[in-house]
Amino acid sequence: MNSLVDTFNRENPDVHVSAIYVGNYSALNQKLLSTITAYSQGSTTDLPTLSQAYGNWTAMYLFSDVVQPLNGYIEKDPEFKEAWDNQIFPVLKDLVTWGDTVYGIPFNKSVYVYYYNPDLFDLFGVNPPKTMDELFEVSELLTMDLDMDGEMDQYGLGARNFIDDFQIFLYAHNATFLEYVGDGKYKIVLPEEKTKEVLSYIKNLKDSGYALFQNAYLDPQFGSGEIAAYMGTVAGLTYAEQSSRGKHGVAWAPLPSVDGVPHSPIAGTDLIMFNWVGQDQKDAAWRFMKFLMDPVNVAYWSINTGYVPIRRDVEEVPQWQTYTATDDKPTIALKELETAIPDPKPAAWNDIRNDISTVFANFLNDMATVDETYDAIVNTLEKGLKETGEYAE
Repeated sequence: MNSLVDTFNRENPDVHVSAIYVGNYSALNQKLLSTITAYSQGSTTDLPTLSQAYGNWTAMYLFSDVVQPLNGYIEKDPEFKEAWDNQIFPVLKDLVTWGDTVYGIPFNKSVYVYYYNPDLFDLFGVNPPKTMDELFEVSELLTMDLDMDGEMDQYGLGARNFIDDFQIFLYAHNATFLEYVGDGKYKIVLPEEKTKEVLSYIKNLKDSGYALFQNAYLDPQFGSGEIAAYMGTVAGLTYAEQSSRGKHGVAWAPLPSVDGVPHSPIAGTDLIMFNWVGQDQKDAAWRFMKFLMDPVNVAYWSINTGYVPIRRDVEEVPQWQTYTATDDKPTIALKELETAIPDPKPAAWNDIRNDISTVFANFLNDMATVDETYDAIVNTLEKGLKETGEYAE
């Protein structure tokens, strides 16, 4: 990021961008919320021009009317308008758009992929699964009691008992939680029969002993060989490689699904502009946003961070072509964006996520039935949306 900022400042001597590190995402959100509160009370100090933000953060900030709509900038720039319409992946545009209003540009985005141990898969002559039936079969095949002591030493799959992994399984069955209906309102569209089917599938994986479920990240277990595969974001590749170094290789494949087409959730933040700064700062900020979305800079960012490119035409950039010439993993991740599913983005989503994670963990720990879990998820969605006034009947 600092390198990109330095390059922009050199190329634009009439503008100076200062990159400010706040801490982790929670710290950033709290900093922004406190700044918005102070601004509403008349303070004009320490006001940022741009910030990273998750979609649900942006939705929360919209209540205070401090986020700058970007439609005017997009429409007045024919070259950028063409790129926005034809090169930026639609799923990423969905995450920064409410109704017809664009409030951000996609930035550090990730998709989920199926991480697997290629040495082990080659040894057993199996391919990464494309369907949910194949996922179950491969997980069963690669689950073993290696030392014959009656305890499983190698699980075919690893998963986390958080909403993230539940979403992966849910999206794989072409189901989702919410639908935006306009005016800041969301309708619950979680299908009962299909959701219960998904929950039963996950529970069967766990109870059969073919999958290891835990709270923590899974790259240590993957590196040690305790799990043969797991589903994680592309941003975690470095950790998987570090854990596996000197032990086995690391590969990934598109996520499996019922129709054989990957339906990945999207992780990562966007860039938003605040309207509390002057017009000159807004115009300068837009120049910096455009700079970050230039195909060459998108390629540079993705190559050096592991985040997925936000533009289709990155494949025409020579640096990207060189980067992918001997490694198909980045291309696999890029193609997943065509069929990925946008995450919900109501202001209530952060609290809803945490509550659904608890519901899901309780289900996996035999504290609730399938029926009770579905009802609890729907109740959580309804309660959270009503608290923020975002619920649509």
